[in-house]
Amino acid sequence: MSNSASIHRIRKAPQPRGRCFPARRVPMGRASRLGGTIINLITAVVLFGLLALAAWWVIKGLGEAGREYSGAMINATRKATMIACQNNLQVIGQNIQVYTISGEGYPASLQALREWSGSSQLFECPDPNGGRYVYITGQNGDMSGENILVYEPNAVHNGCCNILRLSGRVEPLTPEQLNQALVQTRAEISSPRR
Repeated sequence: MSNSASIHRIRKAPQPRGRCFPARRVPMGRASRLGGTIINLITAVVLFGLLALAAWWVIKGLGEAGREYSGAMINATRKATMIACQNNLQVIGQNIQVYTISGEGYPASLQALREWSGSSQLFECPDPNGGRYVYITGQNGDMSGENILVYEPNAVHNGCCNILRLSGRVEPLTPEQLNQALVQTRAEISSPRR
């Protein structure tokens, strides 16, 4: 029985788990915590650095896009105001045509045309710095179509004034061009009729 007892003892002896050779024991808590802390710290720094870079890139992109968007909106607003002013002059030209077709000739004044058309907002530039349109009286259908019939006195549309010619054409002119055209128009009005 001594043989079977000794075999039995060998089987019941504790065996090391997971290691073939028992090494000297190092306290597990401190070594593994220190290595884990450094790796976690490096990972956190890299992750937060990437997040900060992404946030900076998005903010920078939004800032540039915002400036471009603001500039585009300002230009679009100015262009829309200029087109609204030109549309006003176009409608005034159509009102003058209807007024002349009705047999009354050209209106004696802008006030007479305003009363006839029934709209007072039509006779002002929609730009806040614009003003009331100026109507040049004393013209008739036999005069040059290049004469100015109605114009705005303030150059508020990119340094230009919108005008309505006697032919019905609406266009922007610089203040210098406007002054030259006004001189020509007034010269034809004051010259003897044909």
